[in-house]
Amino acid sequence: MSTNLRLVMAFAALVASPAVAEAQHLIWKYPPSKTGYTCMYGQIKVIATGKTIYYCGCNWWPGNPAGGYTGIQDPGGGRHNMIFSIWDTSKDLHPKTIAQEERTKANRFGGEGEGAHTHLDYNWQVGKAYQFYAVKRQDESGANTLCTVYFYDDDQKKWVSEATIASPNDGHEWVKTFGGMLNSFLENWSGQERETPKLCLYRLWVGTKPSDLAEINEATGDGKWGVLNGAFYLAEGDDAALAPIFMSTRNSSLDQRSGRPIVGVKGQSLLSAAASPLSPRLIRELEKLAKEAVASESTIPSRSVPEVHASTAPA
Repeated sequence: MSTNLRLVMAFAALVASPAVAEAQHLIWKYPPSKTGYTCMYGQIKVIATGKTIYYCGCNWWPGNPAGGYTGIQDPGGGRHNMIFSIWDTSKDLHPKTIAQEERTKANRFGGEGEGAHTHLDYNWQVGKAYQFYAVKRQDESGANTLCTVYFYDDDQKKWVSEATIASPNDGHEWVKTFGGMLNSFLENWSGQERETPKLCLYRLWVGTKPSDLAEINEATGDGKWGVLNGAFYLAEGDDAALAPIFMSTRNSSLDQRSGRPIVGVKGQSLLSAAASPLSPRLIRELEKLAKEAVASESTIPSRSVPEVHASTAPA
């Protein structure tokens, strides 16, 4: 048996798990904020992918009124896109997309709850970090929270606003901030080709303004998760097929005791990743976005109920 084959088999045993769920999760452990976090910056780097996969960069206030999430998808057929959705505040108080980039499509979604959905076809690249920035602020009436999600367009070499969604606050203070059980995930929404290797690295920063964004460097998780190259990872697929992908991705920032990725176990204590401060240039770029906010300053109707459209992928 060759040395390389022995390494592949040893690593496959290391990452083996009893069962693979259709979604793997990272639960971020972030410090509390007295005022609440109103902005977040994240990176998603897909190393290996398959069709019908959603790489969620962050899901905030899951299960709560006006919770939301954003990330990128691989629907299959060579198509890649990004999405940004927010759930209804209540049965009668619905979020509304009030501004969007010309490529963005906006509608209502149903199935897994109901709310406002946007998606934009964008050819994000495997092996290259995709960057997003989300910010919340109040409209002029103080009755609605405006949430804008930006992404860095590598083709145009600039930050672009995917959309702004307005959510009625309805007395819920958390609608105004990012919080709750912040999580990221890798979801195979069709449940097909579960043995095909998928591997993605995640980083997340939270703050009240660009200059105080702090990286979250502790997390726990389920499914196949852990720390790789100083970031947290989520994976799905056959262990023997994943092993050489992990090995080709590893570098000197791994666990120095074993030279391998640090593999997480469901229910175990937190794992830590090395902190990575944001560059002054990036902070200046994000501060500029705040000054050039595309959201409307007018009061947003709080009881607008757009038509519900069926969705063919996760919201």
